[in-house]
Amino acid sequence: MTVITIISILLSLVLAALLWYKDKANRQANMELLKRIPTVDGTSPAPEVQPLTVDKIAEAIRMEGYFPEIEDNWVKFKVQGEGYFVDANRLPLLFVIKSYNVEPNDWEMDLLREAAHKMSDELVMVKATFSDDGKSMRFFVAAQDRNYESLRANITPYLRIIQDGERLMNEEYNKMVEEKRKAALAAQSVLPPVKQESKVLS
Repeated sequence: MTVITIISILLSLVLAALLWYKDKANRQANMELLKRIPTVDGTSPAPEVQPLTVDKIAEAIRMEGYFPEIEDNWVKFKVQGEGYFVDANRLPLLFVIKSYNVEPNDWEMDLLREAAHKMSDELVMVKATFSDDGKSMRFFVAAQDRNYESLRANITPYLRIIQDGERLMNEEYNKMVEEKRKAALAAQSVLPPVKQESKVLS
């Protein structure tokens, strides 16, 4: 047996040992990843996945830098001074809500309702509803985050979605008011034009 043959055999053995070790390390890493995946039947989530509860909702909000308060199955918190709520009465379905008092004397309520309905039709995730007495309205996102990790990742996007809904509704409302004003001016062209101030919910 020549020296070259012996060296080739030794190199083959070393390479085989390295490949076996790498394969073993990969299998161990895959087993660790599999432990993190919830079971298919949903009976026993993996230890790392934390089921969603009211306390976990508050913790997710706190980890995003806000200061939540729990009242029964509601979690309240403020973002830049504006109040938000999470309704957890029907977990895993939950609602992230922003509510406003609406003074009917300050708004053209028929146009406000029309703008809210138009926004709700145009945007998939955010909707606007009015209370029975018409004195308050809510923007809300309905979500189905089944665990803490999912809600933690989604809470800030939910707030942005609500803000997008507010912005679109305000734009629609002010456009409708302007169109109504122009129509009234056209009907009474003798009156001097008066600029209508844009309104936003606050």
